[in-house]
Amino acid sequence: MTHSNVRFQVDPASVPSTPSWMEEVAAVAHILSQTGIISAIEDHVQFARARFGKYDTIDFVIVLFSYALSGEPTIAAFYDRLAPFVQDFLALCDRQHLPSRSALSRFLAALDEQTVEALRTQFQSDLFERTTAFPTPGGLWDRVGQHWVVMDVDGTRQAARQRALPHLPTLPEPHRRLTQVTAKGYTGRKRGEAVRTRTVLLQSHTHQFLGTFGGAGMGTCVGSYNGLVRWRGCMRRASSLTLPGS
Repeated sequence: MTHSNVRFQVDPASVPSTPSWMEEVAAVAHILSQTGIISAIEDHVQFARARFGKYDTIDFVIVLFSYALSGEPTIAAFYDRLAPFVQDFLALCDRQHLPSRSALSRFLAALDEQTVEALRTQFQSDLFERTTAFPTPGGLWDRVGQHWVVMDVDGTRQAARQRALPHLPTLPEPHRRLTQVTAKGYTGRKRGEAVRTRTVLLQSHTHQFLGTFGGAGMGTCVGSYNGLVRWRGCMRRASSLTLPGS
């Protein structure tokens, strides 16, 4: 059947759709601005290096926040998806310039422990100032009536490809940038030669996010375990939880 009142019009111009994660990024950006976290980072976190360019530390922090919220598999995919909406993205946090992928890579390579600790201190201070304890920690009670608080520790494995490197007398000695963050490990169904594991710690009953820890290989490095212990003690002081056996 043919309906004369139905018309189809095709526009050859490309109109990209807004990413599904843009709404969540906008909500988080609004919270960061209203609570003063962005201003606190600008005032208290200073990281200077040669040829820093027109970017500030907060520019890279916002990009990393948005990349984590987007769920994109790689930073390249995140930048490609964001490309049509760069100006809208920058307006969310009142920024002027979006760091390029190469600038972000150089920033992360040059970042020192002192700056990372300053960033962690700002977020921890905000957590303790604005977060109130839950009315009840939830948990489970065994047959003798003892209360147990259950933590969910889950590791996500990501494989990385390592292609052949050229070996020529006219070229410098080849090196892989992923050797510092990956190691040999079980890849499962993922294609790759090296593995990195990201472990997330969550309170099972209140769904309170406690921390995330990355490690090369299968994620059994000592540094991640020590960080887990420090976060455990920190969150116990913040929420006044008593964990059995601790």
